Amino acid sequence: MEKYTPPKSAPLPADFDEFYASLSPQERELHQLAIDKLQSSYFVQWTHFYKKWKKAKDAASTTVTK
Repeated sequence: MEKYTPPKSAPLPADFDEFYASLSPQERELHQLAIDKLQSSYFVQWTHFYKKWKKAKDAASTTVTK
């Protein structure tokens, strides 16, 4: 009988550390809960709070470069 090997967790986006540093304590707790419960089905880059953060970051960088 083969031993069950759970799937690897989803890859993190390149700017994950910057994103994680910007999270409030409640958002960090929610992120950890999602990792615990959803495991390999959790893709942080598809979450609403990551998309909102990414859009604001891109808008800020566009404003600076203009």
